Amino acid sequence: MKKIKTKLNGLLVLMAISLFISGCSVFGLDLQEDYDYKKSILQENVNMTAWAYLKQRADGNNPNDTVFRWMKKAIDYSGIDTLEYTKPNRTYIFLHNDAIRRVNGSQTLQSNCFFIDYPTIVKNPDGSIKFTTPTSGIPTTSAGTKSWKDYDKETVRKYLLYLIGLGDYNYDNLTPAGVDIQSLLPAGSVATKETRLGYMVTPSTTPGFTTASTGTPAVFAFNYTGTGTAPTGFDPEGKFNLKVSNTADSKLFFNGGLIVRSSNYKCTNGTIHVWGVTVRPSR
Repeated sequence: MKKIKTKLNGLLVLMAISLFISGCSVFGLDLQEDYDYKKSILQENVNMTAWAYLKQRADGNNPNDTVFRWMKKAIDYSGIDTLEYTKPNRTYIFLHNDAIRRVNGSQTLQSNCFFIDYPTIVKNPDGSIKFTTPTSGIPTTSAGTKSWKDYDKETVRKYLLYLIGLGDYNYDNLTPAGVDIQSLLPAGSVATKETRLGYMVTPSTTPGFTTASTGTPAVFAFNYTGTGTAPTGFDPEGKFNLKVSNTADSKLFFNGGLIVRSSNYKCTNGTIHVWGVTVRPSR
């Protein structure tokens, strides 16, 4: 009987140790295997160029996976040199359809997308801005842009150039302090005036910022008067900023406070990061 009790006590000890180890995981108390924290961000190797990956998920063989279709439409319309998406050592900011044309079940445009945030400006017969009232200073705009064709081709091309960074930036070399990255957009670029983008004053009046893993996007002023600071629509230096939060989830932020949708897609010529809300082309 004593032997049986001894074996039983030993079994209970082993069970207790096992429960303790598993309980640590259940209650968020992971065993400290390594003292240094390591990011739990997976790198997905897509094993193709950024251009091939974009096309595959825009108009490929899977009709249920067309998340980059509206970015591909912008590329096709603008005439940007698609070889830019095959050149090495690049950082690519890809736009999910929601970042451009976010719609509900009835296909009505929703907020936080490019077509809503930068609608067309209604003009008078003489080409001047039509304001809601003569003294309001608020322009009359469309309910939302319907197509990339509502924008000047050159402005769309410039916007796409801004979304390609020189150098391969990912979780291996980005920091919580942030890195300003030179894009392909030349410094001093200006947007045309057919939409609200052409009246956006840059840089931002209030820069974007982060608090832990929460982001607050930058705030921009718009100038429709023709006096004061001239609007350009684009970052004066043609640069964008990427930074990673110093938190367990290691979120990526664009221009201070715009949280990434998905990130760290390693293509054969750089890294792709994806945003699902309006990406404003200035810091």
